[in-house]
This record gives sequence, C-alpha cells and structure tokens, in this order.
Amino acid sequence: MPIKKVTDETYKKEVLDNPKTTVIKFQADFCGPCHQLTPVVLKASESFPDVNFVSMEIDKDGVETATEFGIRSIPQMFIIKNRKVVSQKVGALDYETVTAWIKANV
Repeated sequence: MPIKKVTDETYKKEVLDNPKTTVIKFQADFCGPCHQLTPVVLKASESFPDVNFVSMEIDKDGVETATEFGIRSIPQMFIIKNRKVVSQKVGALDYETVTAWIKANV
C-alpha cells in the first residue's frame, strides 16, 4: 500500500476525519534517517491493510501541523486513533520494531 502524502490543508480530511487508525510519519527531504525509514514504513503498510499510512514534509507542506505536534526531531511517527494520538516513536527504526509498535497500538 502506498504511503499517502498529506499537507496542512489535507491533514484533517486524510487523518482526523478518516475512520481508520492512522500512522503518520513526519519527515524532511534533507533527513537521512527519514529516507532510511521510508521503505520500512512502506513494507509495514503492506502488513496492515486496515491502517491508513501517511507522511508529511515538515519543512514544506506541514509546518503548521508539525508545530501543533511539537516536532523537534525527525523522523517521528504517531499512531492516531479516533482523532487522538495513542503512541509515538522517534528515529529510524527497523521493520520488526515498527510492526510490533503498530500491532500493539492498533
């Protein structure tokens, strides 16, 4: 399943108004660990077809949303369920860690 790109303008519709549990990954083009995490999250999205996977570029399209989340370090991921953050992870993680984290919070 592809990871959908969201922006400040599409965040509410694609995440908050989406009935599915969402994994959102905050990232930036200049961030090496963000690029390392992308294939891990892409592979995880194939294992969890009932979860909405999205990413947001904090320095381009997601400045307001990243500020609301208090993003100070990237990559950073959150699991959002019923419009609330239920868990978060920071850093470039391996597939096993990411899937265990999702499984524990979905």
